[in-house]
This record gives sequence, structure tokens and C-alpha cells, in this order.
Amino acid sequence: MEEWLKITLCVSLFATFRDFRPVDSFYTSYLTSPAVNFTAEQVTEDIYPINSYATTSLIIIMFLVTDFLLYKPIVMLDALSSMVMFLLILQPVTLLKSKLSMVFLGLTSASELAYMSYAYAKIRDRKLYQKMTGIVRGSNLLGKCLSSTFAQIAVSVFHIEYGVLVYISLAGSIAALAFSFFLPPVNVSIYFHPESPKTAKPKVNYSTFHNQCHKDLGPCLVEKSPKTVRVVFDQLHSELRDAYTNPYLLNYGIWFAFATGVYFQVMTYNDVLYLKLNELNPVNNKLYNGGVDALAFICGALSSYFIGFLRVDWKSTSDLFFFVGSLLSCITLCVCYVTTSLNLVYIMYIMFCFVFQSMNVVARSETAKHLKHDSFAFIFGVVYFISLVVSSVITYLFVQGTIIAVPVNLQFLIYGLINGGLAIWFFFRMCKKKLYS
Repeated sequence: MEEWLKITLCVSLFATFRDFRPVDSFYTSYLTSPAVNFTAEQVTEDIYPINSYATTSLIIIMFLVTDFLLYKPIVMLDALSSMVMFLLILQPVTLLKSKLSMVFLGLTSASELAYMSYAYAKIRDRKLYQKMTGIVRGSNLLGKCLSSTFAQIAVSVFHIEYGVLVYISLAGSIAALAFSFFLPPVNVSIYFHPESPKTAKPKVNYSTFHNQCHKDLGPCLVEKSPKTVRVVFDQLHSELRDAYTNPYLLNYGIWFAFATGVYFQVMTYNDVLYLKLNELNPVNNKLYNGGVDALAFICGALSSYFIGFLRVDWKSTSDLFFFVGSLLSCITLCVCYVTTSLNLVYIMYIMFCFVFQSMNVVARSETAKHLKHDSFAFIFGVVYFISLVVSSVITYLFVQGTIIAVPVNLQFLIYGLINGGLAIWFFFRMCKKKLYS
């Protein structure tokens, strides 16, 4: 088996175990159940926002520490923080413990960029990035699919209590932590443990060297060469400038920042919307959260695998692809606002996940492929941070009611309009290209 495929499979297995969290599909139902007895308002306004704020606060630290610690320890921290989160919500659950659990969920979310960045760091041939991204992202969603399927069967068929799902989710995190020990270590990184050509003079021009190494998108033979903190921060500034003065990468950065911020909100508050519609009409709006999540994630996994192996010149077709995808995302989320049918909301949610995951694979792989240097953790960390700021601002202004208390269905209209704005952005880019062609 080829080395890149071994690494991809190792990371994929970790991602699958990491996201086997059956309680996620019924998390709001668990917190509002008689066993815990929080109100829906407490969950929406007091507990869930902590996750958004914690992730936003921790992400800056994570994408710098990831490079310094050579990726693998942060991958292990990802699984460990998830374990602590589930331990905190074992019964008896208090409001303080539930809020603290959201801090550790934020740490897990902030650490998520580590395992994908680890894969990019281990696989040096950029021609393989699209395939690798599709496989790893698909495996991540496959873990979510298996988790949701298990949850729905456990609740609907075997009538297992939500609290038992917490123990099973904890077991999945323990398995992910155990498996992370077997990931091969990364020996070099771009900032704190960088590489330099064996044949180079003592003073190497960083930019020239890496441009030469990657102009053919291939690997190069290197050896370690330590750097001072001052040089590291100068390099960070240079990386950011090089990445986002490139219009092609800036395009993906804008989409990633806003679309992912919306995705975070949808994934956090979708079951709050489900619960509200269920309470309005318990007979016709029965809860099938686990089954719907399973369908959404398996559709996302299949689209990720497919996109990973699709041969397309994304430089010429990405604007059209992202215009159509953003428009579809806008429509699906706006329908969630206007309808009172939970079944229709479920269908829209599945479509939204399918479209988002397809665009996500393209944005990730194309960004990694066209970075001037191997600054995966830093560049992804920056756009991830911006997306979390978008999510946190929406939470602060509308979910917690700082400006106005917005009902959960109206929140989905806001999410849809943001995607509509992205669709307009890509439409004007297409028009601009036609004018100058």
C-alpha cells in the first residue's frame, strides 16, 4: 500500500471514531428531559452559546500550538477534550457542569483542524490533496452517520434513555484517543520546526526555496533548521499576506468564513427547531433526529468521496459551482423558516448538508493545493477563526437577544440570507470574468 494511502486511512479511522457521538442527535432532548430538566430557553440562551464563545477564544491558540507541538499531540487533545465533555454531562447534571462541558466541546472544535492539517503535513505531494481531503472528510461524515443511525435505532426501537447515549459517546471518544497513539509522528513543521534544503547555503531565502519546491506540486528532500520566535511571527505575517492577496485563495476564504459560520449555527440549533415544531404538532411532527442526521451525513460522505476523485479544473468552474451551491443553501434554510412541517425541515436539512459538504471539500483541497508554503494549520486556522467570529456574532446579537430575541425559525432565515449574499458574490464574479474574457 502506498504511504499516502496508509496515512489517509489512519487519519480517516481516527475521524470516524472521533465523530461517533450518538448523543449529539438528541442532545437538546437529553438536556430538556426529566432526567436533567433544563428548559429550552436555558439550553438555547445559557448553555449552547458557551460553545461558540469558547471555540472562538481557543482557536487562535490551537493553530499556533499545533505547529509547535508537531500536530499529533493536538490530535490526541481533540479526543481527550471530547472525553472530558461527556464525563461532565453524566448524571447528575448541573447548569455549571453543562456550561463547563461546552468549554471542552469548544476545545474539541478548536482542535478539529489538527487532524486534517496533520494529513496535509504528512502527505507532501499536493496532487493527492483533493483525493485525501475527500476520503478523510467522507470518513468524518461516515462516523457521524453511523453515530446517528445507532442513536435513532437505540431510541426508537429499543427505547434506550438519552443518558445511555452519553456513555456510548464517551466510549467512542476513548476509542479515538486510543487510536491516536498509533498515528505516525510528524518530524517537521513550517514555523517552529522548519525544513531547509540540504544543499542550501546557511542563509536561505524562505519564499524562494518553497516556491521552487512546490512549483511542480511535488515533494522535496529537506532537513531540520530551527527558527526564532521573531522570525516565526514575521513569517506568519508573510503567509497571511501571500495567501489573501491571491484572489483565488481569497475567494475560498470568504466562502469558508461565512458559510462555515452558518453551518456551525445550523448544527448547533437544528434540533432546537425540531423540538419546537414537535411541540407545536406532536402527532404529525414526530422526532426522527438520529435517522435524519444519518441520511444527511451519509449523503455528505458520498458527496465528499465523489468530489475527492472528480477531475475538474476548479479554477475555471469554481465560481459557477459555488454560486449554485450557495443559492441552494439559501433556499433550503429559508424554507425551514416558512414551513411548520418537520418532515419538510428534515428534507431541507439533508439537502443543505449535502451541498455544504460538497463545497467544503473543494474549498479545503484547493486552498491546501495552492498555498505558496505548507502553512495549512495557520491559514485554515485563520479562516476557521473568522467563521467562528461570524457564528459568535450571530449568537450574541440574535440568539441571546442582545439586540432582539429572534425565534429559532427566524434564525434560519438569517442563515439563509447570508448564503444568499454569498450566491450574489459568486454571481458577480462570474459576470466579471465574462466581461474580461
